[in-house]
Amino acid sequence: MKKEEVKTLGKANFERVMYIILYLIIERFISLILFVIAITQLIYAWASGEPNDKLLGFNQSLAEYMKQLVEYLGFNTDKKPWPMGDWPFT
Repeated sequence: MKKEEVKTLGKANFERVMYIILYLIIERFISLILFVIAITQLIYAWASGEPNDKLLGFNQSLAEYMKQLVEYLGFNTDKKPWPMGDWPFT
């Protein structure tokens, strides 16, 4: 392996580590949001008899985003999720 290739590989790994740290922080925040959504949906369903449609739509896009996070964190893809990529609208 040439020195240029080693430098590029090291820089790419450092960049990936920084993104992994960022996305792990985002994942923790999303877990808190998911908890709030679950409690809100539970209260709304008790009060009205059915879940809130707007929260259902947001929850679907949030679930797709979490899937993208897991794929990136697990090295299944190099495509970066939001905020470096697009938010997954459903």
